[in-house]
Amino acid sequence: MDYRTYTNLRFWARQAAGKIRRFFLVHFRKSYVARQATLLAGECNRCGNCCEILFKCPFLVKHEDGFSVCSIYENRPLQCNAFPIDRRCLADVDFDCTFSFEEKPAPEPGRSKPLIQIQSD
Repeated sequence: MDYRTYTNLRFWARQAAGKIRRFFLVHFRKSYVARQATLLAGECNRCGNCCEILFKCPFLVKHEDGFSVCSIYENRPLQCNAFPIDRRCLADVDFDCTFSFEEKPAPEPGRSKPLIQIQSD
């Protein structure tokens, strides 16, 4: 097995593991996914790359102008709706994405400082 084949297999295995991980998270770790959603920043640039992880989604429609749309957007699977869940999702796919993650959750609207718990004697 040459180096290129080995590298391609590692990349394919990483993408497959990422798909399995995302499936597990959206179905069994919903609280984690919800917490991570509060850290998500940016917006989709409609490149369609996340719909081509491991294989091209049959519902992905690519336009000549470079933008992509999901033909079942309103009824897409949970892991598609939640992508990216965390930084690992972005690292798994190895492409430029306009999403990023903040270090801590954004404050609630109307609240300028976080709440502090005070212990009483």
